[in-house]
Amino acid sequence: MTTMLPDAIERERETLLEASMKLLRRQGFEQFEAHELPGHPQPEPVTVPVLNIHITPDLRAFHPEQGTLLGVVEPETDLGEEACGRRWQGLAAWAEKHQARLQVFVHEEDKTRARDIARHWHLDEAIIQPVPRH
Repeated sequence: MTTMLPDAIERERETLLEASMKLLRRQGFEQFEAHELPGHPQPEPVTVPVLNIHITPDLRAFHPEQGTLLGVVEPETDLGEEACGRRWQGLAAWAEKHQARLQVFVHEEDKTRARDIARHWHLDEAIIQPVPRH
């Protein structure tokens, strides 16, 4: 059973990533790059200001009026990791410096937990975008 767990987690991440991209398409976003999603180019890592470290977003998209969006998908299993808040903070710093925005996509039932993490890391909880399960 333990060998199936990583596959199940990866499928959950891919499903959440695809649902997030579908939501963004409806909002007018285009030119998608998605991390390890077949059929899509990989997003390039960004260099976080001050820390000078590289972080790769799960997705990057462009909107003709809103500009660049960096996206992170966080399945339930990843929300317990301290590193997730630190990653959000680094990507948010890059986005602010580059007139872009960060959006963190979570399943609807995980939004309260994700908002708590955002507040803990001194981020605007508005970065959390709940995505319904399909």
